[in-house]
Amino acid sequence: MRKSRNNVSDRTPMARGENGNRPAVPLTDRIFTLIQQQIQSGKLPPSSRLPSVRQLAIDHQVSNETAHRAYDKLVAHGYVEPRRGSGFYVKAGSSAGNHPSASHWAQQTDDEYDWRKLLWSDLPYERRPGYGFLPEAWMDRATLSSALRSLTRIPSRALAEYESPRGYLPLRQQLQVKLAEQGIHTQVEQIVTTAGAADALHLVLWSHVNSARNYVLVEDPAPPMHIQRALASGLEIARVARESDGPDIEAMRAICSKHRPRAFLCSSILQNPTSTNLSPHKAFQILKLADEFDFIVIDDDTYGDLLSPVEANLAARLATLDQLKRVIHIGSFSKTVAPGLRVGFIAASPGHIERIALYKSAGPISSTSLSERVIHQILSQGKYRHHCESLRARLLDIRGQAMAQLVGAGCTFDSPPAAGMYLWGSLGDGVDATAMAKIMLDAGYLMAPGIFFTFTEAARSYMRFNIPATFQSPAVGALRDAIRVYRRNR
Repeated sequence: MRKSRNNVSDRTPMARGENGNRPAVPLTDRIFTLIQQQIQSGKLPPSSRLPSVRQLAIDHQVSNETAHRAYDKLVAHGYVEPRRGSGFYVKAGSSAGNHPSASHWAQQTDDEYDWRKLLWSDLPYERRPGYGFLPEAWMDRATLSSALRSLTRIPSRALAEYESPRGYLPLRQQLQVKLAEQGIHTQVEQIVTTAGAADALHLVLWSHVNSARNYVLVEDPAPPMHIQRALASGLEIARVARESDGPDIEAMRAICSKHRPRAFLCSSILQNPTSTNLSPHKAFQILKLADEFDFIVIDDDTYGDLLSPVEANLAARLATLDQLKRVIHIGSFSKTVAPGLRVGFIAASPGHIERIALYKSAGPISSTSLSERVIHQILSQGKYRHHCESLRARLLDIRGQAMAQLVGAGCTFDSPPAAGMYLWGSLGDGVDATAMAKIMLDAGYLMAPGIFFTFTEAARSYMRFNIPATFQSPAVGALRDAIRVYRRNR
């Protein structure tokens, strides 16, 4: 068999298995895995040129289309980069496993700077500009204490049995009212409670997109949890650029035509990390694509309550337009009330929610009874609305000042948000945000570099900043000095 210049084809032809039958693993995946392993082992070093599509097809006795799909998949997972007019090359840094894929996402070592650092840290809050929660001091302690005291009145029978898989009924009734205020009209039976938004996302993917090698479409940049949940489920990820008013619709149509995704993971309101909102005209186009290509839309509304009702009316919640036909709506109270309570919910059509409830019975089995009763007390007392108004006012009061401090440190912002708890900005051309995050961590500051949210090379200079944790933080001065040293050394 003819050998390629970089010894990519060191196996027997792949068009048929050893017994002459079709291989169980698709040919595209077999070629992908072979090249991936050679890159990870160092056999194909960074920047080395790979065989042409035609040569790869000849070497493995497959069609040019199959060979091209294998390269496309390697590009999507960050192992290979295309160079116009020159071919495909091994991407610098790919052998170190900096770009997780479904096959090795869990093999990162504890000493790497990975997304898990955003979840757990012993650093003081003001030293964590990359953190994903509001300050403890902003919690409504009085309301929380009152709600917790109400737990002493729970009948013992409520703790002696499992809660319904759908969740605490009085809470679901309050959620029905809350959703109606957002223009989402649903029945109590169409709501299932969860242990936060991450658990909700897991249940939806598990129950509806649970076959390995299925594609899900994810915004780019996207929340780390969207990416990691999909990878942990063995799913393939196709990414579409998130613009200031939602995804690039033209690119989204092309991706749907090519990969036929089973689901689209997105956020209509205050998307993480950009804090941008979906415009009505793009919302309608997304729903049209969902109908045309037959996929579900999973809308993560985790941060939605940090946008005022007036501002939300200018944006577009997909569930409000779709009324839960194709849209599965996810909500959470972890960002607004207390991260430790871990209460979220799913609202979906009767058919979708039945399947979700079934899978919840086979997984978590029951609901988090105590936490759900606390959230119910807060909602039913009418305190939650006022608490969210207070959070929005506090964020508005410091957003401009935090941004000005970061601009003074050398950051730039393409489309500064008018609401939300994050700023998404660049450290400047040529500045590697991941390298900067490591330098800052050595100095005692936790940052959130762009690699947590995207694998696009153009975003390597970007960071997500938590507004309250950044405002008047010593981290800003440390970041300014680190950027200057980094540029000088370059």
